[in-house]
Amino acid sequence: MFTHMGHFMEDRRQSILDAGLAILREDGLAGFTQPKVAARAGLRQGNLTYYFPTRTDMLAAVARNAIDIQLAVAKKMVDGVSSVTQAIAVIAANIVRHENTRVLVALNQAADKEPALSLLFNELTEGFIAELGNLMSKLGLPADRSHIDLIHALFVGLSVIDLATTRPQGEARATDALANAFEMLSTTQRRFEEK
Repeated sequence: MFTHMGHFMEDRRQSILDAGLAILREDGLAGFTQPKVAARAGLRQGNLTYYFPTRTDMLAAVARNAIDIQLAVAKKMVDGVSSVTQAIAVIAANIVRHENTRVLVALNQAADKEPALSLLFNELTEGFIAELGNLMSKLGLPADRSHIDLIHALFVGLSVIDLATTRPQGEARATDALANAFEMLSTTQRRFEEK
C-alpha cells in the first residue's frame, strides 16, 4: 500500500510539474499562478499547495524540471551534430521555438527576485555554455570562453528578439546570423593555425 501511495504522490507531483512547465511555455511568468497550475493539473489548489506551499516553491521545482529537460536536449543536439551546417540548422530551429524562450525569459525574471532561482538559472546557463563548448570543439572551432559566449549571446539574443517581434522568416534570419558567426570563428581558427 505504501509503495502504491508513493507512486501516486510522485505521479501527482509530476503532473503538477508538467502543468507548470506547460503554462510557462504558453504564458510565461505572468501566467504562472497556483490556481492556473492546479486547474491544468486537474487538482484543487489545496492539493497543489500540499506539494508546493508557495508559488516560489512550485516555480523552483518547475525550473529544476525545465533545466534538466533543456540540458538533456542540448547534449542530444551536440551528440547528433557532425558539421557546421548541421549545427547552424539545429540552433536556428531552436531559436524560433518560442515556448522554450518563454521558459528562459520566465526563469530570468524569477531569478532576478529569488536567490534560489538565480542559482538554478546559473546552472542552466553554465550547462548550456558547456554544451556549446563541446559542440565547438567537436566542429574544430575555437572553444575558448569568449568565442562560446559569442555564440551563446547570439542564440539568446536572437531567441528573445524572435519571441518579442514574431517577424516572419525568423529561422532564416537566425540561420544567416549564425552562418556569419561560425564563418568568423572558422576564419579565426584558420588564422590561428597559420601562425
